[in-house]
Amino acid sequence: MRIPLEHLHRVSSRGTVVCLTLVAILAGAAPARAQYVEIQSFELTPFIGARLGGTFDIQPDGAAQIEATLKDATSYGFSAGVRFDDFSLVEFRWTQSTSTLRFDAPLAFLGASVGDVALNQFHADFTREFVIPEVKGLRSFLTGSLGVTHLGAAQEGFTRFSFGFGAGLKQFLGSRLAFRAEAEWLPIVVEPSVDGFACGTIQFGGCLVILNGELVQQFQLSIGPVVRF
Repeated sequence: MRIPLEHLHRVSSRGTVVCLTLVAILAGAAPARAQYVEIQSFELTPFIGARLGGTFDIQPDGAAQIEATLKDATSYGFSAGVRFDDFSLVEFRWTQSTSTLRFDAPLAFLGASVGDVALNQFHADFTREFVIPEVKGLRSFLTGSLGVTHLGAAQEGFTRFSFGFGAGLKQFLGSRLAFRAEAEWLPIVVEPSVDGFACGTIQFGGCLVILNGELVQQFQLSIGPVVRF
C-alpha cells in the first residue's frame, strides 16, 4: 500500500514538534534543577583555640573508682565547606588537641605521668547565619555537628561518636574574607565501656583506667580567618 506524501509530511512535522517540545521542557527543567542544588561558594577556615574539660570515671587495677579530667589545652584545626544559599553552610571540620590527665585523690601524686592524651575530632557541621543589621558585615550563627572523636594515649586509644552545638559571630570584611569566633559544647559518648585505656604508661606498670559508659563533657573556644571563594 502506498502512503501519500502529504501524510508522511504531517507525521514528520508532528514528530518534530513533539521532539522540540520535549527538548524545550528538558532544557527548562535542567536550569531549574541546577539552581536548586547549585553551590554558591566555598569557604576555608583555619582556626586556633582552647579545648576545655572532659572528666572520666576511671578505675585503676585493684582500686576504687575515681575521676580523671583532661587538662585544658590548646587546640587547632581547619574547616572546609560549601554554601547552598547566602545563609546556610555545610562543612567538614578537623580538630586536634594534646592534653594530659589530672587525677583526683588518691592518685593525685601521679600528676601527668600517664603521658600525653591526643584528641582528633572529625565532624560534619551544619551552620545557619543571621544578619545583625546594626553592624555592617556582622552575622551571628548557630551550628549543629556530629561525627567521631579519637582519644589516644601511648599505644592505646579508642574512637567514639561525638556531637555538638555552637554559636558565634562572623565579621565579613568583604565578599571573600571574614573573621569567625565560636563557642561550642562538644560531648563525647563513651559507650560501651573502654577497658585498658593508657596501658603501659604508668610508672608502676599495668593499666591505669577502665572507662565506664558515659557522656564526657567538653567545650571549645576558637577563632580564625575565613577565606571565601
